[in-house]
Amino acid sequence: RAARARGMALVTLTDLDTIDGCMAFLDRHPDAGDFFISEELLAAEPHSGARVSVLVYGLDERQHRELQSLKWEVRDVAAYARAEGLVASLGSLLPVLEAGGSEGLVRDLIQAFDRFEIRNGAEDRACNELMARLVQETAAGRSFGVTAGSNAHLAARIGRTTTVAKATGREGFMQALRENRTWAEGEHGRAWATFAEVLRHVPLHRAAQPLVDRAVTRARRSASVRQAKRRLDRADIQKFQEKAKSYRRTGHGMEPGPGGAR
Repeated sequence: RAARARGMALVTLTDLDTIDGCMAFLDRHPDAGDFFISEELLAAEPHSGARVSVLVYGLDERQHRELQSLKWEVRDVAAYARAEGLVASLGSLLPVLEAGGSEGLVRDLIQAFDRFEIRNGAEDRACNELMARLVQETAAGRSFGVTAGSNAHLAARIGRTTTVAKATGREGFMQALRENRTWAEGEHGRAWATFAEVLRHVPLHRAAQPLVDRAVTRARRSASVRQAKRRLDRADIQKFQEKAKSYRRTGHGMEPGPGGAR
């Protein structure tokens, strides 16, 4: 109801490694035409030891079971989803970078997928913009799709970050996802908004430690984002310098002398 009240025409649940919530909803509302089954799969990237989120939309119980058996290698998840015609969207790659994964490893993962969650309503703007930058730089030149989600655990944030498409009905929306005709819309995560949301539902004496843990996690992730951006900036500068050297070696143009322009 909260999602529909905020203007969403279609709704799904992406619970972590389970579709039980989706199935329970359909048991209560078997004729719901504005709902479809989805899940968030936490899949392993074995080279770095990190685990990354893959959002899978429009699956059934058989496909859920198969995906659970494949989640020990995120590339197997991507291959299975593609073979089954499932919409699979790769979530934040910050865990791979935090685990020491190289730029090449990150690009390899991006090449394995066709869609990417570039706006997570529980992550701050810097984290979401880092994901968007990684995707844009790696997937440039080929068709790819984007998704967004609230990542809400309480009703206050449901429907505030959404995947949008010019489509009618469930099948039309799913087709837009498959054809990469969607865009991300809505809010980025904000630390104080999250804290206030928790405090509205949980007594302070019970919420204090989780809030402290959350603050520490956010601080660590913010530091990781800044470090990752610096790495990318250095890589971009190095690529530019190498390109400039190559340009000079080909003999195109003239390299300025000591008194030349700067």
